[in-house]
Amino acid sequence: MDNKIRQEMDKIEIPKELNNRVILGMENAKKDYERHNQLKPESKSDRKRWSLRKKIMFFSSVAVLLLGLFISSAFVSPAMAKVISNIPYLGSIFQSESISSLIIDELEEKGYKISGTGISYKPKKELEVRVEGSDDYFNEVKDEIEKTVKGILKSKGYDAYSVKVSKELAQNDYVLNEEELKEKTILDNKVTKKLKQLDYKFDLVQTDPKEKIIFIDIDGSKKYYDAVKDDVEKTAIDVTELNNYKDYSIDVNRPTVKIAKADTGALITPAIAEGLMSKKEFKVTGVGYKEKPLSFIISTSIPSSDSKAKALGTEIESMIVEFLKSEEISKILSEESYEIIVKSKDKKKIN
Repeated sequence: MDNKIRQEMDKIEIPKELNNRVILGMENAKKDYERHNQLKPESKSDRKRWSLRKKIMFFSSVAVLLLGLFISSAFVSPAMAKVISNIPYLGSIFQSESISSLIIDELEEKGYKISGTGISYKPKKELEVRVEGSDDYFNEVKDEIEKTVKGILKSKGYDAYSVKVSKELAQNDYVLNEEELKEKTILDNKVTKKLKQLDYKFDLVQTDPKEKIIFIDIDGSKKYYDAVKDDVEKTAIDVTELNNYKDYSIDVNRPTVKIAKADTGALITPAIAEGLMSKKEFKVTGVGYKEKPLSFIISTSIPSSDSKAKALGTEIESMIVEFLKSEEISKILSEESYEIIVKSKDKKKIN
């Protein structure tokens, strides 16, 4: 954001009714933006156990948070409107929270019991909000939640989505019966004791009597894991048979995580996708990218034979170029070259 815009924002008086939300935004702005690294499980078994509930938040400067606050609120002063007009459309999306996060924040602030949101694009563009609680609670709040979500979408100028409010189905975890619990306790203890006697390095023995699997996590280097894996598996099988528990399989693993640097496209594409797919006028049905060479691929619903196809393709490309040349995105690209491909409904390039 350049000095002129900063100066304009400094002149804006914050309405008293928004003061608390601004203070909260300033506190949140202190958090570092940590999207360049992510944890990823290495093995198939690791992925089975890897369960993370994600709420994607984008944090930037205090000025940007204030800007997002004014954009999403009903109050927009003439001075703020002037500031907003100086910021490219896609850039403003990149600098603010995703639409899903905005919706979750607003609904939770109003006290609704929300389990999550989701956006689907086929067969139609639909934004779904899932509500926790009883049937009576769901029926009581459903219409108000839908009204709130539609209001947020309207404030962003997003007219491409229909809104669906659904009830979260109860997830009942399987509870072991008395006999299964006894079997689990015996095998957990017996296998653990035996592995300790043989001086194996491990940090987990977990029995699933329903699926007849014993999970064992080996602690140590990959070389150590490769050397002991088969012996550990055989030891566990011997314990199950000695205690008259048949047909068990043994899952021996060495839990690891890889630290993978997020690629450039993954950091930039979400803002492009939200901006282009949320408005009917752009007729965008899909946004993707290729990493090497970096290419942004935009799919549209307009036929190449349409007289307006070339103009639409050029407009979309211009918007993306303007976004990619912005100061913040230029730092991410770091002079990396890129290509923008806008495709018609019949898969022809229209830009």
